[in-house]
Amino acid sequence: MILTAFGGRAARLAAVFAAFALSACAYNSSARVGQGSGIDNPVERKFTWLSYLDAADIRNSCAAGGPDQYRIVYNGQYYDHVRTYEVSSAQIVARARGTSGDLTEMGFNSFDELLGPWNFQRSQAALTPAEWTKLRDLLHQSGFAQGSQDGLRLHSQDFYWLVAGCESGKFSFNAWAEKPRALPLTRTDFLDFLLKHDSTGVGYVPPRAVTYMDKNDQSKGQGRDYSGAFVITVHSDGIGRAGI
Repeated sequence: MILTAFGGRAARLAAVFAAFALSACAYNSSARVGQGSGIDNPVERKFTWLSYLDAADIRNSCAAGGPDQYRIVYNGQYYDHVRTYEVSSAQIVARARGTSGDLTEMGFNSFDELLGPWNFQRSQAALTPAEWTKLRDLLHQSGFAQGSQDGLRLHSQDFYWLVAGCESGKFSFNAWAEKPRALPLTRTDFLDFLLKHDSTGVGYVPPRAVTYMDKNDQSKGQGRDYSGAFVITVHSDGIGRAGI
């Protein structure tokens, strides 16, 4: 009887954990640490990053009469450099981090400080109507909402930009990379604007040629761990996932 009761409790716990794990995989744009799924906390980010790239929260809320907005992500080899920008007509929220796992950034006064080596640095800036219009123009000059990258595969050790956006009730999703079908990295006219409004203090790492070893080096050390490499597949309405 004791074993039966224990087994029943274990089954219930497993079901609860499974439900939590499934819900935790979806990024919630209104979440706060401890109150949902976000990306600022590196523990939560482990489960929500692909959902964040997919931008389902923007896609599902994009409707006529709704607000225009963009999510702009730079992958400068995922374990070394990432930048993201959440942009509305009123503000731009920038996040950036360098190499994961730099233990010199670790503190012990709080849980947040303990996670310091893996945290995003964050800044926020107001946008004037003229600046908002300027960014929209720069995105379109760069090819946003043009062409099709359907089926484009991007490795976590590639250099690429992703932009998801809602404009006048229409959702668009584009990728810039040195890949067939991608928009070229030399056409990211919006870069200087983003960096000008970025006060994270994390330096921008420009793209470089990606080698075979970049994608296949399984060594650990120097803050690197490529064993968690992943691949995304770009579609017109978001991304697919494989091999995370």
